[in-house]
Amino acid sequence: MKHKNQGPHPYDVTTEDESISKTQKKQMVHELQELAKTITDLPKKKVQQLELPATFLSAMEESKRITSHIARKRHFQYMGKILLKNDHQAIQAKLAQINNMDGHFQIRDAVINLWIEQLPEHETALFDYLYQHQDHEVLSSLRQTLRNHRKKPEDANSRKKLFQALRSIDQQHELPNPLTLV
Repeated sequence: MKHKNQGPHPYDVTTEDESISKTQKKQMVHELQELAKTITDLPKKKVQQLELPATFLSAMEESKRITSHIARKRHFQYMGKILLKNDHQAIQAKLAQINNMDGHFQIRDAVINLWIEQLPEHETALFDYLYQHQDHEVLSSLRQTLRNHRKKPEDANSRKKLFQALRSIDQQHELPNPLTLV
């Protein structure tokens, strides 16, 4: 029963398809609230990639100031409502794509670390492969970085420089697993 001063519930999920049950609608609302929490916890760079509406971005800024548990819960309900009014499926798809890219970089980082481990033992075979697929100027700087790393193998800075050099090569042409080349 509705009272005179009550309008529609602010968190109603209205769709053209009336076959969606009330439970499914509530579950969708909760998922949107969780999506809002997830987006709020992302780094700024990733949030910018999502191309969110301005109202959601201002609500995100406001959520950082709210400390009360119940107030935060209501605020995330509001943020879920904003997502519902906008194209939340596209936002979810873009977020999934960004997360997949993170997984891709983790795999590539593992391959690069294998290269760093295998270079001292199998330098000739690995550089033969690199000379077939890369520019010689890039490889001469890689050799210099490798020499510097050999002088101080415990130095984190020299390992970081070697990693960055291999990553730049990997971004141009993905490096294979070095264990397959030796």
